Amino acid sequence: MEPILQCCCGVDVHKDIIEACIIKGVENSKYIRMQFSTMPDELKSFVKWLYENDCYHIAMESTGVYWRPVYEAIEDYSEYYECIMVVNAHHMRNLPGRKSDVKDAEWIASLFMHGLLKPSFVPERIIRDLREYSRLYQNFVNEKSRYINRLEKFLQTHGFKLSSVISDIYGVSGRNILYKLSNQGFLNYEDVYQCIKGKTKHTPEEIQLAVCGKLNRPEMQLLTIILHKVDGALADIQEILSIMLELAEPYKEVLEILDSIPGIDTTAALIILGEIGNNPQDNFERSENLCSWAGLSPRNDESAGKIKSKKILPGNPYIKSVLCQVAWAAVKTRRTPFGQWFWSHQGKLGRKKSIIAVSRKILTLIFNLIQSNSLYNPDIAMKPYSQPIET
Repeated sequence: MEPILQCCCGVDVHKDIIEACIIKGVENSKYIRMQFSTMPDELKSFVKWLYENDCYHIAMESTGVYWRPVYEAIEDYSEYYECIMVVNAHHMRNLPGRKSDVKDAEWIASLFMHGLLKPSFVPERIIRDLREYSRLYQNFVNEKSRYINRLEKFLQTHGFKLSSVISDIYGVSGRNILYKLSNQGFLNYEDVYQCIKGKTKHTPEEIQLAVCGKLNRPEMQLLTIILHKVDGALADIQEILSIMLELAEPYKEVLEILDSIPGIDTTAALIILGEIGNNPQDNFERSENLCSWAGLSPRNDESAGKIKSKKILPGNPYIKSVLCQVAWAAVKTRRTPFGQWFWSHQGKLGRKKSIIAVSRKILTLIFNLIQSNSLYNPDIAMKPYSQPIET
């Protein structure tokens, strides 16, 4: 196989060290090997070493999060480099029993020189920052849910049936009641009546009967701690959202396109933007590739003419999670194309398979709308995946 590069570098990335190997020349190739620490000053020396050896094509394995500082150190001098490639380590395994860090770096460089590596999707730095915030946002939302579940468990343990008379125990009325309970340890009718804001399904008398128990001092303190934890998570969530909106300011048009699709609100649009970027068509040839990367495509597992499994691939769990939530929101209205498709197929396929199919349709639609720079149109929402949108 003929080499396609005259000079390239393979980088084996670890937590504390990186092994680098530069291959120069096609015939009588010259191998230049060097080890660097992952400390910031050493990474600068690594970039300088690449420049001194006239190496402008670099490939590295995507080891956890350890590749990020190495990639960004090279990226800061991107005007000098023609290609910086991050590759899934699974796609370039060396032979077991005959590998070392030095040989791994050499193997990466050799594969890169012959064009045998497939780059992973690495968005631009602003999108990467947005992605970090969006994933932190999802973690904090899960944390808030855990604390609210812990709060419900506490109330049920001590005989308070607040969730039986109020749909959202941490809504305005529920929060007022809980804070009053944490301060006093008990609630009378007057306390409950003052805490209720707006309309409630049950009367103040019924609500008071559901919370007529009593807490001792340690139990009041425990309830206060849980309430403060929920409030802290909510405050952090709002702060993260405001930062995400600020980061996404240059991508207003893409957010408008995403927000026009049924089931997608501003928060979901920010998360999707952080995962797939503002130009997915630049990194994925077709919508099918994007769906496969997201883990919304069935696997190919066939042997002797028999299909063993059609389960979806693991993919990106963050984009898959938010798209499933979006799909559930989109199918609630049966008049939408997504709702009509879901309710006509869920009896045969099952609810879970149908919602995965709707998630894939939504991601395909997102790809096509961003590519054509057009807003959502229900008339073209359910076109076949391979059919491009006409503008």
